[in-house]
Amino acid sequence: MGKPGSLRHLRLVLALLLGTLAACTPRQEARPPAPPPAPSAPAPAPAPAPALPAEVLADPERDAVLFAAWRAKHVADVDAFEQFLVAEQVAQVVPMYQLLRSASMWKECRAEPFQLPPAQAWPTVRDLLVLLRELKKRQVLTGFEVVSAYRDPQLNRCAGGAPGSSHVRFAVDIAPVPEEEGQRLCRFWRDEGQAWDMGMSRYPSGRIHIDRTAYRTWGASHRRGSSYCLQ
Repeated sequence: MGKPGSLRHLRLVLALLLGTLAACTPRQEARPPAPPPAPSAPAPAPAPAPALPAEVLADPERDAVLFAAWRAKHVADVDAFEQFLVAEQVAQVVPMYQLLRSASMWKECRAEPFQLPPAQAWPTVRDLLVLLRELKKRQVLTGFEVVSAYRDPQLNRCAGGAPGSSHVRFAVDIAPVPEEEGQRLCRFWRDEGQAWDMGMSRYPSGRIHIDRTAYRTWGASHRRGSSYCLQ
């Protein structure tokens, strides 16, 4: 058994050695905490959809805005007419503001920009809209703008219409169409126009007249031989 003094001495030596070793061991420097990740940049906003091109009208003055002001003075009559067209399933064929356009010379004639056909003419309106619907359905006409429709006899005279013009019963003049569409329309008139009682003409301005008064055609001279459908 060793002596107590020797044991104390040994413990002291071991303690010194351990302290020396601890002092010589390099300490790892404390690292600062990692900075939080930078917030990711917001995703770029999607590019706005390209604006739809504004509708270009052949008659920009008599547009839907002017029609709304005119209609406000004729609410009951226009509503009744519209209800008739809805019941006949032809209300969507031509926009109402085009369907009720009067003569293009309405200003010169001091007339209203729009005219409502009398009730006895509404079946004629329906019949013509059925034809126009068929022309659209079969892509004879892919798009068209009605620039003149019903005219009362007084306005028809002032505008230079023929005394027996079908506009006083109901007819439409449409803005000029591309030549290819005009030729398709002529073929339809030649092949099927008689079954539809379709009257058709093209004026020197390029506007096209369509009615359902009778199967016929004419041109600048108001005679059949001048019709562009027969050239």
